[in-house]
Amino acid sequence: FTADGRYTGLGNAHNIVINETSGFVYPVGTDRDDEFNGGVHFLDLQNPIVPVLAGGWGLNGYTHDAQVITYNGPDADYQEAEIFVGANEDLVVVVDISDKSAPVTLATLPYPNIGYTHQGWFTEDQRFFILGDELDEVRQGFQTRTLIFDMADLENPVLHHTYLGPTNAIDHNGYVLQDEFFLANYTAGVRILDISEIENSVVVETGYFDTYPENDNTQFSGVWSVYPYFESANIVVSDINSGFFIIKKSN
Repeated sequence: FTADGRYTGLGNAHNIVINETSGFVYPVGTDRDDEFNGGVHFLDLQNPIVPVLAGGWGLNGYTHDAQVITYNGPDADYQEAEIFVGANEDLVVVVDISDKSAPVTLATLPYPNIGYTHQGWFTEDQRFFILGDELDEVRQGFQTRTLIFDMADLENPVLHHTYLGPTNAIDHNGYVLQDEFFLANYTAGVRILDISEIENSVVVETGYFDTYPENDNTQFSGVWSVYPYFESANIVVSDINSGFFIIKKSN
């Protein structure tokens, strides 16, 4: 492959977040010594083969992962704003990045028994943010713990509910599709959670696919990530030990 365009201002990145609505791309988990302290670079893709740096944000240091949305949730103060929610190792950050030259921090979210604030995803109505902490099972001995924040007020989010899974496996990436949350759960495989009653603090596991049947131990083996967004309804799973899986619901 030959690159049609390059941006070389970050050195390295852990992930790349794209907001298709705004046409911006956001490398995160960049070099901790770069101009944004390992935070996020704002790259304008108006011309996709010439990414242009439009700003960045690193007020709270290294951003391991993030989601960026054009907001149409319940908070009337931020309709159509571009909102960045970052997993910053020891807290969640909520930032209005509509003005790329002047980002505004709306909230920082500590929570009990922090291990490593890893990654999260909004529900489709943008009311709740579902967060995974990668090291709380390792350090505190929890069963798989998923934290759910009520984001009805973006300046004052609150911890709404904590879901504990059936095993002690470590949680990794998780994604929402309609009323389901697809969780990459290392040795416990992919877990599928019904979140249709999340407002009432009810989260129910409805299925799973275990790519690592040896055990459900608290170790970094098994499923790394999951992608449930294909129109075919096929679900792609990456497993550290066994490779690439394509699965589909049986009903």
